[in-house]
Amino acid sequence: MGFPKTYKLKFLTIGYIEWRKGQDLLAEAIEQLPSDILEKVEFVLVGQKTSAMAERLSKKIEAFPNVFMPGTVSREEVHRLLDGSDVLICPSREDPMPTVCAEAMMHKVPCLVSSATGTAAYIKDEYDGLVFDTGDVSELKEKIIWCVSNSDKLKGMGEKAYEIYENIFSTEAFERNLLTYVEKMIGKA
Repeated sequence: MGFPKTYKLKFLTIGYIEWRKGQDLLAEAIEQLPSDILEKVEFVLVGQKTSAMAERLSKKIEAFPNVFMPGTVSREEVHRLLDGSDVLICPSREDPMPTVCAEAMMHKVPCLVSSATGTAAYIKDEYDGLVFDTGDVSELKEKIIWCVSNSDKLKGMGEKAYEIYENIFSTEAFERNLLTYVEKMIGKA
């Protein structure tokens, strides 16, 4: 599927479409965006389309020609979408450690996450990503506007987000942390 070939700022959300994941909050924020901002953005909401919430979202976004809901996609397509995105949005109401954020950081895509995600603990707001208070649609809208107004900073934020991936989420980081933990447990550290 991918994003259409345009020069708009591209936002991506990936996850099972349900209350916990907060895509309805994102839809509300999109509805509240001023028209001059809406003209400059595109959103793709990836996830199954069979839940009651997905059906409601599909109807809600029909009014927005720049919001796409392709349903589920292959892993290969997820990587293509991440490569073509400017920002990943994770609007979850609760999400201990969303894998999709680590994947976005691996692709040098900055993340806009709710404070209820475990990833929020690693992000310095407006430095290597963005964080909004969980459930605060107005703040989410303002963070999207910030991205549009500061689009020149997003590539650098993505580079810094990649550092988070390398230091926290990569296989090498996991191995280092596990080794340190094991050494402490056996008294070698």
